Amino acid sequence: MIAGTWPEAGSSPIFIRIYEGGNYGELIEAFRSDAVLLLAQGYEPAGQHYVEGEWPLAMAVVATILLVFVIGAFLWAYLLVKHPNGSLTVTYVYRAATT
Repeated sequence: MIAGTWPEAGSSPIFIRIYEGGNYGELIEAFRSDAVLLLAQGYEPAGQHYVEGEWPLAMAVVATILLVFVIGAFLWAYLLVKHPNGSLTVTYVYRAATT
């Protein structure tokens, strides 16, 4: 689920982690379980941004052209039923423990 971290964890007081998955619920679940572990290390989430997955325009154009050969109908059905993966980008900030 975790697609990447920038910069490497522990090398900066601020880092960005990208989660990729099937739907919003899966991404939030991965974020929550990860946030608990990072909170124990002193990192708190400072912001998050979700981007819904999209099919490229070229896929729709190809499916439309292939409608003549009937295979386009199957491509359109696939495009309408299967949703592409979205991504959740979270910024974490290191907060020193206050006593």
